[in-house]
Amino acid sequence: MLYGKLKGFFLRSVLLFIVAFFFKMTPVSAQVTNIILSPTGSYCQAATVSVTFTVAGLSLIPTTTIEITDNANTSLATLYTGTGLLNLGGGQFSISVTIPSTAAVVGTNRKFKISYSGILGSGTGNSSTFTIYATTVGGSVTAAQTICSGTAPANLSLSGQTGSVLKWQQSSTAAFTTATDIAVTAATLPGATIGPLSATTYFRAVVQNGTCAIVNSTSVAITVNTSPAGSLATVITPLCKGQQVQLRFNASQGTGPFALIINGNTYSSIASGTAFNVNPNVTATTLFNLTKITAANGCAIQNP
Repeated sequence: MLYGKLKGFFLRSVLLFIVAFFFKMTPVSAQVTNIILSPTGSYCQAATVSVTFTVAGLSLIPTTTIEITDNANTSLATLYTGTGLLNLGGGQFSISVTIPSTAAVVGTNRKFKISYSGILGSGTGNSSTFTIYATTVGGSVTAAQTICSGTAPANLSLSGQTGSVLKWQQSSTAAFTTATDIAVTAATLPGATIGPLSATTYFRAVVQNGTCAIVNSTSVAITVNTSPAGSLATVITPLCKGQQVQLRFNASQGTGPFALIINGNTYSSIASGTAFNVNPNVTATTLFNLTKITAANGCAIQNP
């Protein structure tokens, strides 16, 4: 049994020596051809690509290397290195590689270079050119604001993104359960485009780099405080000449205490539904004109 194993090993060794000697004397080129990529087109960082190729020519103990190169065939990254035993020629191989996340590989006119090198022959081949895109980054939107109902916010700005803005979106919820698209593709969303708001609203940008995945930016909240509203009423009527006038402000919306401007005079810390004195005392029939209401949150309304 041991003799048989030794004999078989000796014969294989002699055969490999003869083949190696013959091709040492007669160099053979291991041509790399028929390079097929799947999927085709452009790629994103971290994408997986199947590289299929054919090697024509005998090669002993071949090493296969797959690199990404630029248009000048300068290596940017090595994706695969593997060693086989024997290729008798005409062999087809399929190897899956992953695009690295390094910045160097990003750009146009990129190629896969397949190098096939063994004792008896070696060769290289290049795939067709393609583009590699950096992974999409959504970026951040600024700035959060607090405004009064019925007014428009200041412009919103997107920064830190990788890719192009496809659109903006707004929603009444932070989770964007229901989103409304805004057809703006710039990194700035003008307040004039948003328009007056009546309730707290959230905004975000939708970004995509090349053919990579679509990513949403962080969102920002525009908090809307309710603007005040209400009316005046006299506490005692009719009044006698020179009598102290008392009025009552009845708020229909907004948070007090309120500041009121009545006939050009300012009255502060007015609680809704509570009587307050008005100066001066009346000497004739007087019309009390409420021209401005300011709520505790700073929101105001003119000529309610």
